[in-house]
Amino acid sequence: MMPGFSLVVVRGGELMKLNQTRCHSRRLRNCGFSLFEMIIVLAIIIAVTAVAAPSMMESVRSGRVQDAAEQVRDVLAAARYYAIDTGVDYHFRYEVGGNNVVAIPADQNESMGNSFDSDSETSDFIYRSGHLPETMFLRSANKDLSGSETLKGKAFGNLPNVGELASKSWSTPILFRFDGRAEDKTFRVMDEQQRSCDVTVRGLTGAISISGVFVMEEDK
Repeated sequence: MMPGFSLVVVRGGELMKLNQTRCHSRRLRNCGFSLFEMIIVLAIIIAVTAVAAPSMMESVRSGRVQDAAEQVRDVLAAARYYAIDTGVDYHFRYEVGGNNVVAIPADQNESMGNSFDSDSETSDFIYRSGHLPETMFLRSANKDLSGSETLKGKAFGNLPNVGELASKSWSTPILFRFDGRAEDKTFRVMDEQQRSCDVTVRGLTGAISISGVFVMEEDK
């Protein structure tokens, strides 16, 4: 039977009128969404996204500061390990107001005699540097810049960017002793929006810890 035609059926004395065209249209309406319903759904999605987006972006930015602090902790841990492994005291320094860190021997002329396993005639000094993203910078926890100083190129040994490092202004050193001890020190990793993470070294044990990310509301 062709679409659009009506069929009248007599069944048990009762007339049943089926209109194929109307049934087809009704099925289409039941299976889909109206324009109004789609607009409501889109409005809900936009509203939820607008509420959640700032929180998500803040979490991402805080995560970047935390990652930068972890990079700094890696270089600190390396300085402590090198001191214990070689028997030579090591310095950790960070670029004041910049994004570079280094682990270098405290005294390159120092005898290796502190180490029970090292041969002073064959042991080499180990140097390590780290570079944080350009949006990060380092400073002391109390913003004291009085201890900054420049170092000669030989202080950085065989690092590939000696010339660049020698032109930087460096913090006073954090000393790691060959016996695992260190100096009590706290300094700060920050981004341009003042999201901050404190890095702390414990003198007695040489342990290194980092705080959660916080936003500085005023200079500390």
